[in-house]
Amino acid sequence: MAGPSFLDLVTAEKWHPFIEHAKQVSATLQDDVDIVLRQNETIRLEARNLLEADFDIRRCAPQELDCAQDILMGGRVAAIDGTHAVFPMLSGVCCQIGVATTSYENKKAVGALIVSEQQVSGDETSVLGILKRRKKSQKIISRMLIQAVMFYMERQKAVERDEEWLMFNGDLVPQPLRTGIGSFRALDPCLDICRKCMAREKIIGVLANSTDSELLSLGLALEPGEYIALRSYKEDLDEYLESAGLRGNDRAIMQDFNATYADHYVVGVYRAGAKAYVFQAHRDFFDQAAAIVIRDSMFQPLRAYPLLIDYADALCSTLMSSSEFIRMIECKLAKGSALTFEQDEHTLRRR
Repeated sequence: MAGPSFLDLVTAEKWHPFIEHAKQVSATLQDDVDIVLRQNETIRLEARNLLEADFDIRRCAPQELDCAQDILMGGRVAAIDGTHAVFPMLSGVCCQIGVATTSYENKKAVGALIVSEQQVSGDETSVLGILKRRKKSQKIISRMLIQAVMFYMERQKAVERDEEWLMFNGDLVPQPLRTGIGSFRALDPCLDICRKCMAREKIIGVLANSTDSELLSLGLALEPGEYIALRSYKEDLDEYLESAGLRGNDRAIMQDFNATYADHYVVGVYRAGAKAYVFQAHRDFFDQAAAIVIRDSMFQPLRAYPLLIDYADALCSTLMSSSEFIRMIECKLAKGSALTFEQDEHTLRRR
């Protein structure tokens, strides 16, 4: 059956004067939520039978959780997280990128770098030259590039750690590291740093904001303390390879990476408390990795996400505050009498 067309979504019948909308919005939303709740209950009941029939639902034994806690508290796991703060200007963005690594023995390291259009655009002095460089098509620093630099530095700093385990906030090979970043031709160095990480084998990627809603939905069928292995990580990267349209040498590089490294890793789902999360780990250490993330997540049962990763995130947020970075630039612009002209329109909008 064909889905709704765009015009079905913008019919006159769906538009209501605000007074009428205010009267019925609560009931409309309740209808939507009721549908979601019914679907979730269906998944919880029927998916459990499916998982029990087709997958191996595993539960961490108490002794496995005790061992995982010893590994965590013994400082044998390092968590890695990054952050970035962007200030857009007419000349292009100025960005601060920071990375924090830490363990439960409090062996932490925090560093940062600045990436800006001014660093790469040269010192143009002519009016026409400056205006040309400020054209949207001529600007070099993109959001994708900023994310790629951050993810690269996360992995660079991770491989410098000497802990037995590395635990990343997010995908082991994030999408920005798979793209090549256009004219930067960065696919090989980006995958090379991922190779160094994945060669260590005892690494874990925990996806706080996975877009795989169908995988997370399977978590409804899991009880706290349970986890499942679903597929090879190679399947995910092969699917990306086909959709991304990589060609020539880049395609060959990605195919080799997928076969040599990604095929040794497994995508799974775990549940330690109220929420379920997708995670990735080496198939030879998958059960131990699950025990580590589940035990660490049990320290905060409502969020049910590894506390050590949140600790690294807190270091980033505290020491490299986005708002503080923005205020610093605004102060310097104000001293040069350029703040109002450079500020984003939303900042100046009255509310």
